[in-house]
Amino acid sequence: MGGTGQQGDEAPTGAPGAGTDQAAEQTGVTPELMDRLRPFLAESLMVLDADWTILANLAPPGGLIGRGLGLGLHTLEDMHPDDALVILELGMEAFSTQHGWQASRVVRMRTGDGTWGRYEITAFNQFGDPLINGMVVRTRELPEDLAEDWQGSRPTSAIETLSELLPVGVLLLDQNGRVVFANGAACGMLSREPEELTRDGFEPVVDPVDAPLVADVLRRVTQAAGREECTIRLVGARVERVECRFTSEGRSDVASIVVTLEDVTARHATQRDLEARANRDPLTGLRNRASLQDLLEVRLAERIPTDVAYLDLDGFKAVNDTWGHERGDEVLVLVAEALRDGLGPDADVARIGGDEFVVVTDPGDREALAAEVRDLVAAVSRAEGLSVTGSVGVGRAVRGDSPHDALRRADQAMYRAKGHRP
Repeated sequence: MGGTGQQGDEAPTGAPGAGTDQAAEQTGVTPELMDRLRPFLAESLMVLDADWTILANLAPPGGLIGRGLGLGLHTLEDMHPDDALVILELGMEAFSTQHGWQASRVVRMRTGDGTWGRYEITAFNQFGDPLINGMVVRTRELPEDLAEDWQGSRPTSAIETLSELLPVGVLLLDQNGRVVFANGAACGMLSREPEELTRDGFEPVVDPVDAPLVADVLRRVTQAAGREECTIRLVGARVERVECRFTSEGRSDVASIVVTLEDVTARHATQRDLEARANRDPLTGLRNRASLQDLLEVRLAERIPTDVAYLDLDGFKAVNDTWGHERGDEVLVLVAEALRDGLGPDADVARIGGDEFVVVTDPGDREALAAEVRDLVAAVSRAEGLSVTGSVGVGRAVRGDSPHDALRRADQAMYRAKGHRP
């Protein structure tokens, strides 16, 4: 609720009505004289609607703080981040009171030269006045001696004290979703100064992929009191991922929203690592037997037509016996890479045993698939100067198959292929 005026030297916007001439007769102040007197005003008067938007503004040219706020703008634009919470609390109280209520606060606002000045803000509930129909806010600059007495004497609110002690980031939003307070942890996580957060919000650091999710959550918690949780990725911030909890409060209407931010970057990385260990072969990075089982269960349950190719390396034991298991591991990694890269993204490749691999893909020419797998193994063998070949059998899953049935059919086809080799 900054004590400011409109941009430039335009006349103040108001609703004088039909009684302008009569008012001039009673006070001697005509609209023309009022405009001439504006530069001498030491206070500003604003009328705000229930969304804290400026409806009318009477102030010196350029505003009381040397930089005006025009109609339709939000009143927290020039407020010091540490004092925005004070004004939010004042506003929450003001808009929930009866006609005639009033209260005052002292706050800091940014002046035209970028410094912080101290101002007394008094709010008057005038929603019951049919002409005003809003919150009248009077702002006056504190005399220098009073400002010095006030400096450092403002008591810290309980929410400020608590938020700075918490190990999580805390943002306080008004009923429109605008940031009015950010604790030190939130500023650190988001790599933003308090002024940036109150001006731009925290959405600019949200990964564009997750931006629609945040917008949807904010829409729901500003429309009705409640709680929402989501985990989002950040860009240009100190942390990569945060878990957000939105809690909006209010009776008939939402009055404020508390957002807590918890850094879950390390937790997410650990979870990814655990998932990888559970689902990936540690040597080759391919799917392991458990992951292959899950893949087949999904495909078969959804009746996705599926071919399964079973590969067994022939001559691989000689590699281990001649050059050792370290060399054998190198060959397995090379075969895995050849299968993954050569078969393309439409094929899922798994290593299910020492020298056994399985390929799951959409149905096609089964003989061609078997030949392609053998050729990929042969290419690795030639490049490494080895005598390793591959026996490949391809089976097609049929309705009613379990993963075990599909694998057994491919395994049997592989043994038939191995038996027919010269």
